[in-house]
Amino acid sequence: MNQQQTAIIRNALRLIVQRCPRLRTWCYWAGTAAIAVEELRHRQSFDLDFHSTDALRDVRPILAELQAGFPGAFELTESPNEYGSGFQGVLTLPEGERITVEVLSNHENVSAADLVSAATAPGLKRVTLARYLADIIQCVAERAETRDLADIRAVIRRHPELRAKAKKLLAGQDAALLAERLLSWTDAALAADLAAYDDVAPEHAREARDLLLDWLKKSVARKST
Repeated sequence: MNQQQTAIIRNALRLIVQRCPRLRTWCYWAGTAAIAVEELRHRQSFDLDFHSTDALRDVRPILAELQAGFPGAFELTESPNEYGSGFQGVLTLPEGERITVEVLSNHENVSAADLVSAATAPGLKRVTLARYLADIIQCVAERAETRDLADIRAVIRRHPELRAKAKKLLAGQDAALLAERLLSWTDAALAADLAAYDDVAPEHAREARDLLLDWLKKSVARKST
């Protein structure tokens, strides 16, 4: 992960935690940035994601807290809906760097076992590697984000003890939908999608795609016997 970008993320996170105590207590640090900065350092991530630990939390008070803590420096790009289930904006740091911040309300309560203390910002919790793996496997089935494949590869290569968990998570997905998603990522499609990201190698995404397809095929075969 680029050292300059890592420094920006760390600085932004510390400032947010200092100025927004409600965010620190209601939410945890989620997404690839949390894992890339504190665990894998496998690629860059240009935003900060925070998810509520309690289900269906109205996060509009956190928006107010951000706006008060960073007067004139938080530009809202996606407003909360009528339930206050999430918002997104761009934070301009005192040094002038800009970073995207997204706060979302979870659909279910998050177990304490899925969280650990963030080393970067004392008092803040972050997602565990195992929970992150579950999240990105779910994302592969739900959206077309090629970099998720590289993230899965990075997790299981660095932590092979999580391969069994990854297989189990994969088996819990809709097999037809997931197969359609994976097969749509041809070698050419992967290369095109990743052309803008010099920190993600297309061959890593291909390796993960082929591995997931192999696991999926074996899972379907076991279920049919």
